[in-house]
Amino acid sequence: MARKPEKITIKSFLNPVTLLTTLILLAGLVLAGMAAIFLGRSKEPPAEVTPVLTMIAAPTQTPEPTLAPSTPTPSEPTGVVLPEGVIGVGIYVQVSGTDGAGLRMRSEPGLNGTVNFTALDSEAFLVIDGPVEVDGYTWWHLEAPYDQTRNGWSAGDFLSPIEGE
Repeated sequence: MARKPEKITIKSFLNPVTLLTTLILLAGLVLAGMAAIFLGRSKEPPAEVTPVLTMIAAPTQTPEPTLAPSTPTPSEPTGVVLPEGVIGVGIYVQVSGTDGAGLRMRSEPGLNGTVNFTALDSEAFLVIDGPVEVDGYTWWHLEAPYDQTRNGWSAGDFLSPIEGE
């Protein structure tokens, strides 16, 4: 006679041997996990990481050196020695006789020249060019000793030489 196959039920599957084996495997897994956690740690604290910012300059084009054109150095005025009280190139003069109105420094000799600026009474200048006769005046090209851009033509009637220069 043929044997009837046994029906597997949950009750027959959960016998004491199966339960004991499952518990042992579960306990082993828990122990292995705890061992990995605790034994995997180093005893030294981790090194502190300090962030570092490194600045890298943007690339720039290196300029090519250029040779500056040589400019002649002005030499000290040499030449004729003028008697005292006479205006000439290389002499220092001061503005005088304007009654506080100042002296117009023009871009060119003559009353039609554009006014560059107005020099004040007693202001000192170096005579760099002249004389030029225009509009009934003798014009001198003057330059401030402290600022070469401050220059212009002025009528000699309102200039007096600075003695001892």
